[in-house]
Amino acid sequence: MYKPLLFLLLAFSPLLVISQDFTGGVLGGMAMTQVDGDGLGGYHRVGAVAGVWVSRSFSRTISVRTELKFIQKGSYRRFTDGGGGTIGEYNLRLNYTEMPFLLEYHFRDNIIPFAGISVGYLWKSIEKNDGYENPIEDDTRFKKAELAAHAGVEYMLNSSFSLCATFSYSVLPVRRNTGDVIDFWTFNFGQFNNVLQLYLRYHF
Repeated sequence: MYKPLLFLLLAFSPLLVISQDFTGGVLGGMAMTQVDGDGLGGYHRVGAVAGVWVSRSFSRTISVRTELKFIQKGSYRRFTDGGGGTIGEYNLRLNYTEMPFLLEYHFRDNIIPFAGISVGYLWKSIEKNDGYENPIEDDTRFKKAELAAHAGVEYMLNSSFSLCATFSYSVLPVRRNTGDVIDFWTFNFGQFNNVLQLYLRYHF
């Protein structure tokens, strides 16, 4: 995890100082995720979110923000018997480097809705059943690139800190359907990352 974060800071550090027109900072929080199309429902996978951001205002009400961050996505489900005992476990962890491009609307001083799109790169995936890692096959391999849509709202806590709540969803499937899973939500088009993020932004 530390190498991706170091890369993010080195990549964005010049942008934070090139102009007074830009503001920037760091961010950190958590993601609650599921993978639509895998036959398992619920935001049971909790992962980390960390990175850097820059923003530029174009008017009193409109600004554009770009983030570069490490984010953990995936899916998790523990299967139990009638007495609550564990009879099986599925664990999927997807580690992405993600870059959203977000349009912000400042209609109030402390509440800022935003929306946009992101590109992501999957640099590590781990899929386990009952503690054993699944073999990687061509028909079950996750795509390296992800395109996702974002929508959220930011609340300014003070001049230095703000809290962001974001929903994101894959625009295109990140993997084809596997096995005999039939998912009516995704119309069997494939599997999609479904992510809720909650993170703090520190403003330099």
